[in-house]
Amino acid sequence: MGDEDDAAAADRRPEDDPPDRSDRPGARSRRPSVAFAALAVVGLTALCLYARCSGGQDVTPEALADAREAWARAMIRDYDLEWTSSGIARNHYFVTVRAGEVRKVEAVAPDGRRFEMAPAEKRFYGVDGLFTTIADELAQLRTERPFGQPPGARIVMRFAPDPKLGYPRLYRRDVMGTAQGLAIDVVRLTPAGDGPSAPGSPP
Repeated sequence: MGDEDDAAAADRRPEDDPPDRSDRPGARSRRPSVAFAALAVVGLTALCLYARCSGGQDVTPEALADAREAWARAMIRDYDLEWTSSGIARNHYFVTVRAGEVRKVEAVAPDGRRFEMAPAEKRFYGVDGLFTTIADELAQLRTERPFGQPPGARIVMRFAPDPKLGYPRLYRRDVMGTAQGLAIDVVRLTPAGDGPSAPGSPP
């Protein structure tokens, strides 16, 4: 048996043995490096999701005032507005506005069916309501604990007003290091009657 074992050992080639990776450069640090890279990608993705990669501009009192003035000049008081919000919860709304007042708010199901809602404050669902929401969020930055976070927390807020009509086509808020992101997107704004959808809205 000993002679057979010695012969078998002599016939073995280096590639028949499993490679020993313990002495390779970087063998021990590879996993931490991969983990660090993954965390970096996740962080950048979160920032892109809610802020910089969404386009638009920083939310400031001046930028918000300019957008509101453009919307007021457009004098669109009868319109249908469809918009979505996502973050902790996902919502999809179809809003009917006449004479500047929100007359009806409907929830849109994934299959497209609409169900009328009875919110306590309908006014928050029209364009003026979206402006109010953004302004209220901006005011949070002046509080002692914005969005419940300690002073100095990294908070990014951006929006994209329609270049002609001023209404906010999208809004992004990200409280870095938390799950408190918020995304609002206007799907379409359609003036009442036979008028086309507002610029920037899908047909």
